[in-house]
Amino acid sequence: MRVALTGADGFTGRFVKAALRERGLDCISWSADLSDPEAIEREVRATEFDHVIHLAAKAFVDTVDWEGFYHVNQIGTFRLLNSVAKYRPGARCLLASSAQVYGPGAAGLIEESSNTNPGNHYAISKFAMEQGAALWGDKLEIVVARPFNYTGVGQSTDYLLPKIVDHFRRGAPVIELGNTWVQRDFGDVRAVAEAYAGLISVKKVTALVNIATGRVWAIDEVLEILANLAGYEIEVQVNPAFVRPNDVPVLGGDISRLCEILPDWQPCNLAETLRWMYLS
Repeated sequence: MRVALTGADGFTGRFVKAALRERGLDCISWSADLSDPEAIEREVRATEFDHVIHLAAKAFVDTVDWEGFYHVNQIGTFRLLNSVAKYRPGARCLLASSAQVYGPGAAGLIEESSNTNPGNHYAISKFAMEQGAALWGDKLEIVVARPFNYTGVGQSTDYLLPKIVDHFRRGAPVIELGNTWVQRDFGDVRAVAEAYAGLISVKKVTALVNIATGRVWAIDEVLEILANLAGYEIEVQVNPAFVRPNDVPVLGGDISRLCEILPDWQPCNLAETLRWMYLS
């Protein structure tokens, strides 16, 4: 099986390439600019492939460039699907969405059937991508994955956990954080990559699936794990500039559906992930 992969050189893409190879699948990296429909069509037309994993996206929630979310995540995805449907009708297209689409008011371990209420431009762009992608459902097998927060070696320190790990590795005495009261389902990029590889290759799959660990962690627990690794406690100061007014208090994912589709798949323990990041 030949799998075309967008975002192959990004944080997640590098691990997805490795996961596909471990399954004996050929991975073809696509790099066309999603804002350039002609470039997308040329790349799709020139490639022999069976299925597609679409990771390429504008992802950092706190950016001020809100228009970019829609240009890339929504319209760019539609352009890609249009070209794939033209040259490889029937292909399975696994689209990386986000658990952010569940939005404010989400609590506990959220099932795929839960209500959606995206509360920021990134989440809205991803939900719009999901809704619009369904219009290609008569020509392609559309599968939407909603990953919850995940991290790992190589993720930018713009993101919460890499930022915290970096401070402990440097021995910083103080760290400035935003909403320290949030609880999150923190996954490992390696497990997420294995889930993507499994969902693209398994014989039967549902149209929507969460990718998560099935439990939530408080920021204090993250700090405690890293304090034990580093041998000291860091002082936490809340910086109002980092506080997200529409942040979701508790965001965890129910993984029953994913484990039913991929019974051999296992999430990673957060302590193991943080150790990997701290020691790398």
